[in-house]
Amino acid sequence: MFPILVVLCIALASSQVDAYTLQQRQQGDLFALECLTETGVNPASIALLKIGDFTANEKRAKCFVRCFFQKEGFMNADGELLPESIVEALSNDFEREKLEKVVSSCQVKSEDACDSAFLMYECLYKNRENL
Repeated sequence: MFPILVVLCIALASSQVDAYTLQQRQQGDLFALECLTETGVNPASIALLKIGDFTANEKRAKCFVRCFFQKEGFMNADGELLPESIVEALSNDFEREKLEKVVSSCQVKSEDACDSAFLMYECLYKNRENL
């Protein structure tokens, strides 16, 4: 489910991980579409995030990530990141010890849930080579 993080994570990159089932990819795509509608983000901004261009950091893009994380169970309704859920979701595709280390190093806490989700996604994307 790291590509979910990195279509954020699936909507943006699910096609890159063969371990995902078609159903998981479709669910991620559905979440992404729901979040596009809910946030009103420009799809071009999401396309930039998919390729690691974090200049698309306007509020709507950040809130898209929050929405996606919440739907995936990576963030609760109060805007708190759930690192254990992230590790659990991605542990089938990545070495758990490395994943725990990266997720732990990427934990951020912002007063704004959209910022927290975006910063976590950015950090995970930038550290994907360490997985």
